[in-house]
Amino acid sequence: MRLTHDDVVEAAFATLEEEGLERLSLRGVARTLGAHLNSVTWQVKTKQTLIDTMADTIIGSVDTDDLPTNPAQRVRVIATRYRAALLAHRDGGRLVAGTFTGTGRTLRVAEVIVASLLEAGYPEPDAARLCWSIVYLTLGLTQEQQTPNDQPRGQFSELHDTGAYPALAKVGIGTMIDDSFDARFDYGIARLLHIA
Repeated sequence: MRLTHDDVVEAAFATLEEEGLERLSLRGVARTLGAHLNSVTWQVKTKQTLIDTMADTIIGSVDTDDLPTNPAQRVRVIATRYRAALLAHRDGGRLVAGTFTGTGRTLRVAEVIVASLLEAGYPEPDAARLCWSIVYLTLGLTQEQQTPNDQPRGQFSELHDTGAYPALAKVGIGTMIDDSFDARFDYGIARLLHIA
């Protein structure tokens, strides 16, 4: 049976879940499929092409239907769905960061965000830059959330206790370290969009 492009992408996601982004390779995808490497490279020529295709698939899965009529709330919902799409895949944030395929699937999400910001009254340059800011907040926070870190609190506590960081001591460990990723995301999006 001849492999299709969809077969390769599906196997790539299975390989990503099993092995992580560092170990993702065309050979690994071929192993997942039980196929020859040539069968995979016939569909996807390079690892970067594979990653770009996977990123496009993740972003393309963001649902742009059934959105609020309020444009700022519409952007908030799209950003939340975008984050959920990234979190649905191991290393999804890192996989998507730095890729730009420019396909209709990828641009569809940006189109909804920018159109909503224009409708909300932002000038064209501001709408473009705010769209990027929302994407960067979402990608950065998702990457941090998906990166295992065994001792951030211990290191922060030790530095905090030296007295060398009075502003951080004032806001406290609870806000700086223990605040959930959901809370950080909700706050960041609300501040970017000036939503209470």
